[in-house]
Amino acid sequence: MKFKKCYMLFVSSVTLIALTACNGGGSTGPTGTTNYGEMVSESQQSLGMYSNMAVLYPIMLQTGNYGTISGTSFLQESAYQIANDKNTKTAYNFAPYANMGDPTYFKASSVKAYAIQYKTPGQNADSIPSQVVRTASGLIILPNTTNIRGVVVYFHPTTFGKNDVPSCMNVSTNVPSYCNLTAIGNTGTGTLAMLSAIYAARGFAVVAPDYVGQGSDWDNVHPYVVFPENNALSAFNMFPSLRKILNDNGVATTQKLPLFITGYSEGGGYALKASQMAQGSSASILANNNLELKITSPQEGAYSLTDQMNFAFNDNNDGMFNCSSNSSYNCGNVDMMKPSMSQDVAPEVSTMNSWNIVSAPDAAGYKPALTSYVLTAAMVYDFNNLGNAYNFAMDTQFWSNINMGDGVYADLYQLYSGIYGSKYTGSQISNAIVGNTFSVNNYDPITTPTITAFPYNVPSTLPANHYGVNNPATLFIHQGITGNPVFQNILTSGSTYNWQSNSPINFIHMIYDSAVTVLNSHEAYSCMKNGTRFVGSNGMVSSGGVCSTAPSGNMVESTIIQNFQLTNNLTQLSPMADTTTVNPLANAKFWTANSLNASLGTPFDHGDMFVLGSIIALCTFENQIKDGTNSGVCPTLQ
Repeated sequence: MKFKKCYMLFVSSVTLIALTACNGGGSTGPTGTTNYGEMVSESQQSLGMYSNMAVLYPIMLQTGNYGTISGTSFLQESAYQIANDKNTKTAYNFAPYANMGDPTYFKASSVKAYAIQYKTPGQNADSIPSQVVRTASGLIILPNTTNIRGVVVYFHPTTFGKNDVPSCMNVSTNVPSYCNLTAIGNTGTGTLAMLSAIYAARGFAVVAPDYVGQGSDWDNVHPYVVFPENNALSAFNMFPSLRKILNDNGVATTQKLPLFITGYSEGGGYALKASQMAQGSSASILANNNLELKITSPQEGAYSLTDQMNFAFNDNNDGMFNCSSNSSYNCGNVDMMKPSMSQDVAPEVSTMNSWNIVSAPDAAGYKPALTSYVLTAAMVYDFNNLGNAYNFAMDTQFWSNINMGDGVYADLYQLYSGIYGSKYTGSQISNAIVGNTFSVNNYDPITTPTITAFPYNVPSTLPANHYGVNNPATLFIHQGITGNPVFQNILTSGSTYNWQSNSPINFIHMIYDSAVTVLNSHEAYSCMKNGTRFVGSNGMVSSGGVCSTAPSGNMVESTIIQNFQLTNNLTQLSPMADTTTVNPLANAKFWTANSLNASLGTPFDHGDMFVLGSIIALCTFENQIKDGTNSGVCPTLQ
């Protein structure tokens, strides 16, 4: 199976020393000095043609398979592109193909990019309160103008390659030494293009941390999602460097700038945590750097880790490939998703897909790499005994002897600690982990379903392959970990939503998602807006998370991206699908065609909102500047 990129122990010793910050305003280190935030190095990147906005903007449209998508023999690439372009204009008042020469849209014609290294706290392996000092890396992008409208903090999505990070830009001719270009994926380039084209085009400076355990800190284990505070601080401790670079480019450090926070997937959880810290424990860092929080727009994040792991441990059905779970339902019935023209799906199908996934095959592909990432971070930094902890948490057949495809075998520790993680691309690592999982306890067995899919009026019989028909993560981990009180406490403490906000928040999420369950967004929205736990609706499961906060009321809103589960029901694609026109995807929901069988025309899934989520985030920033609202629909850009 092709693993669709979602883009997602023992730490080397670090001596704690007293360091004097060359730029003030960082957080306080374990020795009592203000060494966090100190710039270690600064390197302006030689972007060449990529510094030109007219070049970067089209590249952005290709990022995340959003704008340029391989089509079918029936619908060509342009049909998907036209549909997504039209939907973005209609739903969010944002024209992806803006006029390159329109000065009312492009606030800057070019950008500058800087790879920096700086001091920030790293997670301890012994769980004691003090924290080690790490040299982390990140990317700062400036529009080539002194009229900076604000600062955007962008937390990137899950990457498996240690150098698939913002500061490792393989479009630069002087890429930092810690980036191994022979093993770099496209995330560095894609992130640069997306950030520059969307935010910098509108005059924002962008701060994008690589995170602890990635980039220059590649030889440590990344404290993935279960330790959101350190990952949020990896952004805040870039602020002194940002102010120095801005000052060097004519923007005085005394000038107060509005701060906007966003992030996608893994970064969505960090964005929400960063908003909480900006309003509390880290407010002094913002004040010291003359930044004022305006709005936070997290995108499809794992805010409720309890719900996210319950989703992973569950056997997820999509109602199509997994209709065999209901012995009374005929999987070969072409109308199985269409009980009547007035309904989207049969009640049986709705009950099957209680986690609102797009497709079980995609869910089965995401789970091994993401679940093992969570467990590795937990085993390293909370359970402390690597060998016993791994054996306690995971099936030995799963976590060891992962074939990298060239005669090299690795285990999860070697991959996530950087021993091999700096040698292979993120796609190679994730594919190897997923492929290794198929040999464990009949996880996602090869089947030949008797199903005919109708993405439009063109039937497409699916070939034999893995189809997610048996995909609970409990098959490749030890079930004892699921109820372990220490692990449960890790999930609760790592969740980022149970607090009252005094600053606007707009959650950006889809209706269906195969990697990060949308239950995360429902629970975070319900808890933060209303002070109540999400109890389920329309066949969707209830949250298992904790909600004990006072409501934030109108400070919290959400913007929903219309997508749908894998289906053979033409009615479900309505009212946006119009099969009577030359272009059946005109007015359709957001589409992609790059997973499973290209002739199927699969729906918009987790990895495909990489760009669209940032467009909506930009809309919330623009509204906050214009009139203080937190809508996800752009005002008319001026």
